[in-house]
Amino acid sequence: MQLIDTKVNDFGTELTVEFVGEGGETVVVRMNNDDHLLDGENAINHAKAVMVQLTAFDDPAIARPGGAPGLDMREADPLADSESLLPGDVSH
Repeated sequence: MQLIDTKVNDFGTELTVEFVGEGGETVVVRMNNDDHLLDGENAINHAKAVMVQLTAFDDPAIARPGGAPGLDMREADPLADSESLLPGDVSH
């Protein structure tokens, strides 16, 4: 993606950073801003850091539901396959 524009949108307690690519691609990172510490350049840097963290955890060896490669959150949850279902739950 060849980046041509970056937009920061402040919605009070939430803000978004939109990264716009040359081919019309858009990546939006939505962040909580309850403490109002994110604005302008530091919001862009925080959004970039979030995307770097996502790519660091994108392990093609772990399959996503539906067969697409990537992170399967069930693998990250040690209780996902536990037998601790609520009484009456027969979805087992």
